[in-house]
Amino acid sequence: MNRSTISKQSLTSKEPDLFDLPNCLKLWSINMYHLTSTKEQKKYDPIELVLRFIWDDIHINHDKPEYYDYITMKLPKSYVLFSTTFKNNTDNVQEYNFHTERCTHSIAEIEIQKGVILSKELSLKLALPNSIMEANAGFKHEISIESSTRQSTEEELAWGVDTRITVPPRHSASAEVKIDEEEMNCCFRLRTSMYGRLRVLFLDPIHDNTLIKYLEGDLGTIIQESLKSNHIHQNGPDQGSFIWTESMLKSNQRICYIETWGKCKFRFGVHQFVEVSQKAH
Repeated sequence: MNRSTISKQSLTSKEPDLFDLPNCLKLWSINMYHLTSTKEQKKYDPIELVLRFIWDDIHINHDKPEYYDYITMKLPKSYVLFSTTFKNNTDNVQEYNFHTERCTHSIAEIEIQKGVILSKELSLKLALPNSIMEANAGFKHEISIESSTRQSTEEELAWGVDTRITVPPRHSASAEVKIDEEEMNCCFRLRTSMYGRLRVLFLDPIHDNTLIKYLEGDLGTIIQESLKSNHIHQNGPDQGSFIWTESMLKSNQRICYIETWGKCKFRFGVHQFVEVSQKAH
């Protein structure tokens, strides 16, 4: 696959190219409700009922993401984490203990530019680049990509100082704990597969969510039908598709593949130092 060509087409577009999976499943559920309702069930409008999806039988697998187009830069100005002043008004040299613990925030921003809109119950798992994990920046090993096309995650990173500062007679010493920060930008591609039986409940909100109707269907087949009805090509990534389905061997199910394209920005502290300045009274 010509990655550079596809990435330019995908990642420079102003509007994200997204397939709305929750809406696809909602439309299928309502349509099936009308097609299979009993006389008693037809008394209810499915739009006014609570629609609940059960994902217990859906299998989701995430490949290792591919990261590329790395840009890493050191931020030009160090961040002052803590500052204090020691005043020596005596005629003798004084030593002061300088002990402090503070936290900075490591920030990860994810922007999805091509992929699938997900529900709150369903999220993609994006394993972070090795370079981020090696930096010990406080991030977890993976980030959950949920329903939003843009999201930001913050993690705390602890820093500590325990040293002694010598101050001459009739002098003041100012000490600052500073943090050098880096920012890393990159693009990513993540392939996800999902398959299994989707179970759907229609509940009556007026009567304590009483079950009105139960449905189930093959997730891959539901998505395939939606793609066809919306004239979305399912030729796989080599032809520019980011969502497609394939038949599963020895099964009447279909498996759905999703390729999520996006950009990441990471900002985190990489180095701590203490800067001391002195002046006479």
